[in-house]
Amino acid sequence: MPEVSLNEYYRALVDIGSNGVRFSITNLHPASARIMPTVFQDRAPISLYDAQFSGTTKSPISGTVIAQLVTCMLRFKSVCTDFGVPSSNVRVVATEATREAQNSAQFRAAIESATGWKVELLSKEDEGRIGAEGIASSFAEVRGLVMDLGGGSTQITWMISENGNTRMAEKAVSFPYGAAAVTKKLETAIDGKARMNLHNQMVESFSAAFASLKVPDELNDVDIDHPVGPDAPPRPPTYKLYLSGGGFRGFGYLLMDKHDLQPYPIPIINGFTAPARQFHKVAVIHKDVEQVAALQEELESAFGISARRARQVPAVAFVVEALMEAVKGIHTVVFCQGGVREGAVYESLPKEIRAEDPLVVATRPYAPPSVSKLLMLLNNALPRSTPYHIRKDLLPALANLLTYHSNVPKESQASVALYTTTAGCLANAHGLSHGLRALLGIALCERWGGQVHAAGVELKAKFMKLVGVEDGFWAKYVGLVAYLIGIVYPAGIVRGGEGEEKIKFFALDDGKRKEGKKRHGKAGGGNAVGRGPEMRWVGKGVK
Repeated sequence: MPEVSLNEYYRALVDIGSNGVRFSITNLHPASARIMPTVFQDRAPISLYDAQFSGTTKSPISGTVIAQLVTCMLRFKSVCTDFGVPSSNVRVVATEATREAQNSAQFRAAIESATGWKVELLSKEDEGRIGAEGIASSFAEVRGLVMDLGGGSTQITWMISENGNTRMAEKAVSFPYGAAAVTKKLETAIDGKARMNLHNQMVESFSAAFASLKVPDELNDVDIDHPVGPDAPPRPPTYKLYLSGGGFRGFGYLLMDKHDLQPYPIPIINGFTAPARQFHKVAVIHKDVEQVAALQEELESAFGISARRARQVPAVAFVVEALMEAVKGIHTVVFCQGGVREGAVYESLPKEIRAEDPLVVATRPYAPPSVSKLLMLLNNALPRSTPYHIRKDLLPALANLLTYHSNVPKESQASVALYTTTAGCLANAHGLSHGLRALLGIALCERWGGQVHAAGVELKAKFMKLVGVEDGFWAKYVGLVAYLIGIVYPAGIVRGGEGEEKIKFFALDDGKRKEGKKRHGKAGGGNAVGRGPEMRWVGKGVK
């Protein structure tokens, strides 16, 4: 039997939640730790919330359920041995259902006795903070309200995460409004009056919580259009709302299934964005338990929604409706993969790693030898009117991947490149928005000539609609510049010094630039331009 060497960078985590138990092993090698590559993941469909309730009566976690979980834990311990995870690198955390169990101490002792692993019981405050850190891990920057919906509880706070620093409210507010908990409340409500009383109670709780969070003025999203001038009404505060937790992820897949683009082109929940009005509209339609029961089969057939999540849709919709009534000014919702599991890993990373750009980290292993010079060439081809996020977010990744698809058959290069961010080498990269995935897919497709097969034509068109006309133009433009650079430097090696370059770029704005709003390095927005840039290039020995 072969011996397995221990890997000091592997971290194993068990997240004992209310709806299920998640197991994972993450590779935290410094070169890629920011995107937290997962080398193993599994989930045991053991609902500790359901295990404690029969109707409205609460009971201890049964010995049968404890034995089932211990069996799953021992299997994972064997998996950790196979992967070479040091025993000191295993962490087990438990949340609401374990915290509130009548026999919590006995339950945790049984796990520790069988596995040798201590169960870390998170307080409400720690659960909220770690869940928020999971949201911070999901993007290069986060600025808005954050909410984590578990099975037994939900937490809300605010967050500003940038450059490796995370600021949030002093204490997250926790409510007993998890997806499983609210499902139970709705199923046992005797009539419409009881449901309305629950709704009013939730609205009151959310309103009080929002007031207690003392949301800073800098959290206002300045990108939202509002009349300006001396006679304009005061600008109301507007916020992005970042959502995590299994209940919200299931609801996000429901929104994805109702999106104008069908089928939706990116099968990844992290980074999926929807207008708050659509979020609210879908919630209103799906909050009725009886009505949704008739749609159960249809919901279960939707991508990403399990039978259990389908049954919880009315509960999540109920929470959403109350939240939208209580907290005014939410204009956009952003769905995140990151939750307690991801937050428990992310909070352990040093600041310098947390500050790294996830897309740069994800593409860095594929960078050609002269990537810095190639990036300079790309930048030189952009006029001053180029949106900031194109330079900051898109160009470094494009430079890193400039030669990546060289070994693909010529006829397939553009098509394969188009799928890079959704089914290729970046599909598993944690921390990317859908806008950024679409922009890079378009740019890489153009870098290899832009000619795609029939299915690729549809995907490319959907990417263009997803990012909008202006950003789509810039993605295609930089992709075409990269195409030209690739012809001149096919090996990704730029030799010689000043005056010995094979090609140079000069870019000017051709046409009047329309004034736009300052953006914060986010894909999906920028300054509008007139007829676009005029690019001039000079080369030596290039036909």
